[in-house]
Amino acid sequence: MTSWPSDTPSPLWMSLSRKRFEAASLKGEAKADVVIIGGGISGLATALELARRGRRVILLEATRVGYGASGRANGQVISALTRHGPDAVRKAWPGERGERFIQLVKGAADQLYDLLERYGIDCDARRNGWLQPAHSPGRAKRVSGLAAQWAVSGAETGALSASQVAERLGTDTYCGGWEHRRGGHINPYAFTVGLARAAASEGVIIYENSPATRLSRKDGSWIVETPQGRVVADKVGLATAAHTGDLWPELRRSIVPVTSYQAATDPLGPLADKILPNDEASSDTRMDLRYFRKTRDGRLVSGGALTFQIGASRRLPAMVGKRLKEMFPALPENPMTSFWSGRIAMTVDRLPRLHRRGDGLCAWIGCNGRGLALACAMAPVLADAIDGVADEELALRPTAPPAVPFHAFVSRFARLILPWYRFKDSREV
Repeated sequence: MTSWPSDTPSPLWMSLSRKRFEAASLKGEAKADVVIIGGGISGLATALELARRGRRVILLEATRVGYGASGRANGQVISALTRHGPDAVRKAWPGERGERFIQLVKGAADQLYDLLERYGIDCDARRNGWLQPAHSPGRAKRVSGLAAQWAVSGAETGALSASQVAERLGTDTYCGGWEHRRGGHINPYAFTVGLARAAASEGVIIYENSPATRLSRKDGSWIVETPQGRVVADKVGLATAAHTGDLWPELRRSIVPVTSYQAATDPLGPLADKILPNDEASSDTRMDLRYFRKTRDGRLVSGGALTFQIGASRRLPAMVGKRLKEMFPALPENPMTSFWSGRIAMTVDRLPRLHRRGDGLCAWIGCNGRGLALACAMAPVLADAIDGVADEELALRPTAPPAVPFHAFVSRFARLILPWYRFKDSREV
């Protein structure tokens, strides 16, 4: 399992969080029914679910809880996928298989907000909705159809006109859009450490600074080795996302890790009331995605991707600041004052995957930029897979990890497709 380099900038969310979490590293041997590898939202929520079912659970985190991708996200809570609406899911997975997954996605935000309410997690949670503004008339027509599809599936969604989007965002640069009224935003680091505290309260034993270095089988049990100890367990759940190393090589080769950059302004004062006045979260329809939300103290947090990572700490805030100022001219010059990054796991078809082997090794992977709510929704599914629930009864059907063709090359150079994405966005009508 890979970890973060020591020079990675800490996200703004750490300084805004009122809570922290600390745990010792593993030393010596420990035993459990299940060992979960990865202390992000996915791993913690799964460990919590298993503990509530009466399982003895140990969780291993390579560095510190919340220091990985979960604590570095933009913090938007979205009950929808990046590319697939319900009709597309049904086409990919016909019959009951698709319907189960559609219902899982529809209720993903509910799972997250239920967890924070049940355990009193202090993470600046807002649930005023999520907006997807359309950057072209063609995209406005498409997302209007998406809103209708999700509404038929039982979600609280609706199409928005250009004037409605302008009123909700505080800018008239979009052509319409849609809303999901069950979405919102959180401080993702505070939510992650809150989940850790909740899991510990349910009996999960968490070890930080304990990277899993090797998996092996002996006498029908799994041996998970760390630098100073090992865990003996019946089952193993991998929740390592883009930081999946060689513990399960086929899993690593099934995804493309992508760096997502974030930047934030200083508190904007009265100007913050004119941007997203109802305090929703927003991410648009571009392939080179533009997204933004506010913090509790009136900062604007946005982000993006870069074709080349050299000078990212200077170039990304400048790019994002320019884009935001085009939408909100009242912003100061060079408004972005903080910067950080995270790694997300992308699949070729932008759909998540659940994997289960006969020897008790399980994983789900492929958040594709929608990891916060989806990780919470997938936690009971991964727990079911670990517990041996039949394939056909799972909300996401297990498959073998599909290898990405030319994986080494694609993983290294996937970001070079960004200029093509930007060209497509500019030609979209």
